[in-house]
Amino acid sequence: MNIKILCAALVFILLTAGCSSNKVNQQTSLPECTKTDCDCSDFATQQEAQKVLDKFPNDPYRLDGDGDGIACESLPRGEKTTAEAIAAANIHLKYGNPSNANLKDTNNYLLEKPQYALSYNCQTGTANWVSWQLNRSWLGSVDRSDDFRPDPDLPDGCYAVRPNDYRGSGYDRGHLTPSGDRTSTQSNNSATFVMSNMIPQSPSNNREVWRELETYSRDLVSQGKELYIVAGGEGKEKSIADGKVTVPKYTWKVILVSGNGNVENTIAVRIPNTEEVARTDWTDYLVSVDEVEKKTGYDFFSNLDRDIQQKIEGKVYK
Repeated sequence: MNIKILCAALVFILLTAGCSSNKVNQQTSLPECTKTDCDCSDFATQQEAQKVLDKFPNDPYRLDGDGDGIACESLPRGEKTTAEAIAAANIHLKYGNPSNANLKDTNNYLLEKPQYALSYNCQTGTANWVSWQLNRSWLGSVDRSDDFRPDPDLPDGCYAVRPNDYRGSGYDRGHLTPSGDRTSTQSNNSATFVMSNMIPQSPSNNREVWRELETYSRDLVSQGKELYIVAGGEGKEKSIADGKVTVPKYTWKVILVSGNGNVENTIAVRIPNTEEVARTDWTDYLVSVDEVEKKTGYDFFSNLDRDIQQKIEGKVYK
């Protein structure tokens, strides 16, 4: 046989053998149950089940019971799943996603921005909650942007609230993540002025008690504390903007306070969204985190150990 033909044949055999070997390796990387039918009992950890769901996003094995993109949530976690890794990468969700906000539910729609994270509700025209980290790295001396504008990141079909929708309503465009908490750069400050970060607040709520708690929070940071804050509105007082924006009956805020890397305590308030709060103090509205959870249905700081949650969430800050 011609030596060139012999060499070519040998190369062909080696290449096809390598391809076959790779194909076998790819197939064997999945559990045996994928050849027939899988359920959660076929996996030792959630992370193993997640690999199958990620490989088959149409979920033919029905591993994602609630449609949130996480397979077999009742199993031990094992290594971090893709969804958990995303959450961990967003510092503002370090201690949890209070309502399991996601990219499917337009009334619990997760928006992750560099400056904060939020669950948006297209039906109410406001955030269900906004969550953000606050430490010295976020504070500086830039001027307030005052560039109120619609949020371009809302899902298709969701009305983007305009600044003028609040005009003549008697309510302020009240920040959830405060402008004063994002003064390190102009872009960070500007990010707080998108309308998804606003709720209708009574002037006395926004300019007095709410503002005073914001100032107190920054005072804690100046003392070396690091805060993780979640805030939002509760209930419905009325609507404005031809029904496009809901005015909440209460505003609430929960704050996790850390010092030297250790969780120290929580602060929680629930404040009537009316002019009756004029000339009162934010401390008049102190409640426990448990109380806010009961009123809103959210689960705050769920990534903390359960024992720590029980210890700090049932107390009223003094």
